[in-house]
Amino acid sequence: MIKKVKIQDMEVEYEVFHRKVKYTRLEIKTDKLRIIMPLNYNKDEEIIKKHEKWIYKKLNNIKRSEKEADNKELNYLLTETEFRDIVLLYIENLSNNLDVKVNKIYFKWMKTRWGSCSSKKNININNYLIYLPTYLIEYVIFHELTHLVEMKHNNKFWSIIAGKYPNYKKMEHELLIYWLLIRKNFALEQ
Repeated sequence: MIKKVKIQDMEVEYEVFHRKVKYTRLEIKTDKLRIIMPLNYNKDEEIIKKHEKWIYKKLNNIKRSEKEADNKELNYLLTETEFRDIVLLYIENLSNNLDVKVNKIYFKWMKTRWGSCSSKKNININNYLIYLPTYLIEYVIFHELTHLVEMKHNNKFWSIIAGKYPNYKKMEHELLIYWLLIRKNFALEQ
């Protein structure tokens, strides 16, 4: 069930999900707040109040990014074959650079992420990357391959990313802008 709450000058929609988790966590992918809470724990308003500044900051960033997305265009020049060849070449070169081995590579249409990496060393690549500039495709692949060195988004992980991409925060921001553009152009629901 979608609920609403007012945070400063903003009305925020949110959903609560109860799962077998130990701690509550907040997620904001694009425009909706998701609260994942332990089973039988129902203090969503208290959690929102506690993290109000963080939620407001994240949602404001998304609003600014939506405006920036109006000034970007998707790349429709790559064929599917060219895209896959570029991805495979990046994976080969960057995995050598990181000294990691990939088990399998899968291409999928994903609604919530650019890519993923499993503990079995499988890499999933979102087909929507075909519409991004190649430097962002390369960055996403490096990001996923870095998970073969460090699975969590911790200091070690971001240190490895920063070693190749000192401007990684800018890259992450561009990925958000392009995600909003993809979502708008392909009418994706999250």
